[in-house]
Amino acid sequence: MTYFPTEDRGGTTIITLTNGERNTLNPDLLEEGVEAMRSLTDNPPEAGVVLTGAGQHFTCGMDTKVAAALDAAGQKRAVAAINAFAASLHRLPCAVVGAINGNAIGAGGIMALACDWVIAAQGDYKIGLPEAKAGLPFPAVPQAILDHWLDPVWRRRLALSSHLLNPAEALTAGLADELCMPDQLLDEAVMRVQALNGQPGFAACKRQLRAKANAEIDGIVSSSS
Repeated sequence: MTYFPTEDRGGTTIITLTNGERNTLNPDLLEEGVEAMRSLTDNPPEAGVVLTGAGQHFTCGMDTKVAAALDAAGQKRAVAAINAFAASLHRLPCAVVGAINGNAIGAGGIMALACDWVIAAQGDYKIGLPEAKAGLPFPAVPQAILDHWLDPVWRRRLALSSHLLNPAEALTAGLADELCMPDQLLDEAVMRVQALNGQPGFAACKRQLRAKANAEIDGIVSSSS
């Protein structure tokens, strides 16, 4: 069973992160995700990518029990996998819309920032970056994504306080771009990604917009390989 099942909807690839009740992350999942993103980079979908989570959560971030059980080699592998996954998501050349269906915690917040547009379902759940509280400092690539795509004031507030936001607060902070009803989330995300990707200059503008961040990220990945 794949952690990243896909569905084609009118030329848009919908990727659904799937791992148990809370969609937590682990090295095996992240490494599979890297391969999935690289495949999409080599063959971008005609009408972009929508990334969402299965069930009631987007992702609750790293599985803390798995992380606590890792030895030194396992920890190094996990950090490398996080960096590679975040980098490969950030590098996708087509439009990417994050469809946040529930809790997007830690790495979930980074994944949202790596998307071109984020639609959050209205509901009673949280979005945020509680790495300080979890005792898991940001790896280098997630930190670069934070530095480039989150307003400095909110970056300071969220990274140092571990405060979690509801969807409306996430909209104000820049972790989401729009809200919608939960039963309309995927339909709205597909409509949005197709509108973005359908612009003649979208790919070129995205390349320009991300050039500095991608250069920094490429340097991080190459220096750690």
